[in-house]
Formats: sequence, C-alpha cells, structure tokens
Amino acid sequence: MKILNTLTDIRKVFLCCSAAIAVAYAAPGQAAYPDKPINLIVGYGAGGSVDYIARKVAAGLEKQLGRQVVVQNFGGASGSIGAGKVVNAAPDGYTLLLGSGSEVAIAWQVNPALQYNGLKDLAPIALVATSPMVLLGNNKLSVNNLNELIAHSKSSSQGFTMATSGVGTPQDLLRAYINNAAGTKIENIPYRSAQSIFTDVISGRVDLSILTLSSALPYIASNQLKGFAVTGSKRSDALPNLPFLAENKDLAGANFGLWFGFLGPANLPKNIAEQLNKAVAEVTKDPALIADFKKQDLLIETGSVKDFTAFVKADADKYKSIIDKNNIRLN
Repeated sequence: MKILNTLTDIRKVFLCCSAAIAVAYAAPGQAAYPDKPINLIVGYGAGGSVDYIARKVAAGLEKQLGRQVVVQNFGGASGSIGAGKVVNAAPDGYTLLLGSGSEVAIAWQVNPALQYNGLKDLAPIALVATSPMVLLGNNKLSVNNLNELIAHSKSSSQGFTMATSGVGTPQDLLRAYINNAAGTKIENIPYRSAQSIFTDVISGRVDLSILTLSSALPYIASNQLKGFAVTGSKRSDALPNLPFLAENKDLAGANFGLWFGFLGPANLPKNIAEQLNKAVAEVTKDPALIADFKKQDLLIETGSVKDFTAFVKADADKYKSIIDKNNIRLN
C-alpha cells in the first residue's frame, strides 16, 4: 500500500508540474494575443492619406487577428501628438501607430519640445506602403523640365520660392537638400493648408511646391501646373513622362518618397511584433487592397521587422544630415 501511495503521489506531482509548465509557456500571450480590441493611432485627421491606409489595413487585420481594430485620430503637430500617445502606451500590442516619416523620422529632430525619440521610443513592426511626392510649379515659369529648373536656379541671382506646409516638414527638408546638392537658391514659404498652396502656386504668387502625387495629379493633368519630377526612386505609372529626382546629375541618389508603416511602443515583445508583421503581410496580399491603393498612388511594400527597423533608421539618418547641415529647428 505504501508503494502504491508513493507512485500515486509521484503521478500527482508529475501532472502538477506538467500543468505548471504549460501555463508558464502560455502566460506570455503567444497564443492568446490578441484577446481584446487593438487601438490603431493615426496622427492626422480623418480623410487624409494616413487615415485612409489605416482604415483599409485595419479592416483586413480584423479578419487576420479575429479582434476589432479601432482607428483613433489624434491630429496635430505633424503627426507627433498621435505618436506621443503610442510612445506612452503599454508595450503589449494593444496600442499601435500607423505612422509616416514625418512623425517617426523627422518631427522630434526639428522640434526640441517633443518628448520622444522616434528611433528609441517606437518599435518598428511592418512597412505597408510608399508613395512619391511631386515637384511642381506655376505655368508662368520659363523653365519646362527638371534639368532646366535646376540650371536656372543655380545661375539666377534671384532663385525660386517654394510653398511648403511648414519649417522642418518633409517638403522643407527636400527643398534644403536640393539647395545643398545642386547649389540652387530655393526659398521656403510656409503655408497652413494645401489648398492655399495650390491657389498661390497656380496664380504665380509662389513659384514651386512639393505635394503628394494624389493631390497634385488633377492639377498637372488639367495643365494648371507644371510637373517637374517625382521624389521617389523610380518614375510613377501615373506620370510616366516626369523624371525622378535622381535622374538629374546633381541629385544622384535622392529618394524622398513618403512611407507608411506600423509601429508600437518601445520594448514591444518580439513575438507580438512578428505576429503583427505576418498579419500585415497577409492583409497586403489582397488583390482588392492592392487595386485600391494603386488608385491612390500607393505602392505596397512589405518586409520583415528587421528590414523595417533598418529602413526607419536610414530614413531618420538621411533627414538628420539635412537638419544639422542647415540648422533647421522649430523655435
């Protein structure tokens, strides 16, 4: 009887230990995540490009993850208000950012008041899409293509004026880059709204601007504005006759396309980042999503967590060199 009791006790201990081990491995949430709705933060108002991408991908993620993905808009300060919400959130995968280069790679470098570092305080998860901008100008300009524009601005004592959405924005930094690389003289004229920019460039009050392809396309197609170049690394299907910046010898290597991707708070568990990365990759394989994005001049681009981390670092470093060289800071 004592032997039987001993064997029974050993069996009980074994079962208890097995259960404890199983709980220990399940506890981090590998299988359980997500077990509640996910908040997807957008640092811009409803209806814009970032919001559009967030809502399209969120719908697909709900199917992939089996949980609701709630898009929340916190507009202002070039996307940095929304980014700050994610920086200060718990790193549990339930608060994510659909971010862009503006708030992730630039804003905190030009604005000393921002209390976060996009490289240290945000964890890259997945790149979703890229899109070029367009360098354009009014029809009264005597130049008709990118090479003429660069050559004229280098030789003229007056140079050109360029409407941007503000100091330290992607457009302003690209303007500074062109001046540095090509020796041009292009002055920044900050504006509060895209519509005001279009109005003043069309009228000739300002010479140039750099705007998103989707917003610029109707004005170029109707010959209200001249298109000079796209800012990505290749020509756009929507404007195949326009060169990309690097086709000009002075701007070799230039790539200033916009990008959009998922990020979380720093210290996001690796297994959650990988799970989300795979889910985003599956969502972006959907032919309907690809077609919808193409209509908005968005090119789907994905990759691993490691790839996106390196991408964000390279983007921030690219802008840092421009910011430091030109001492661009918000007062």
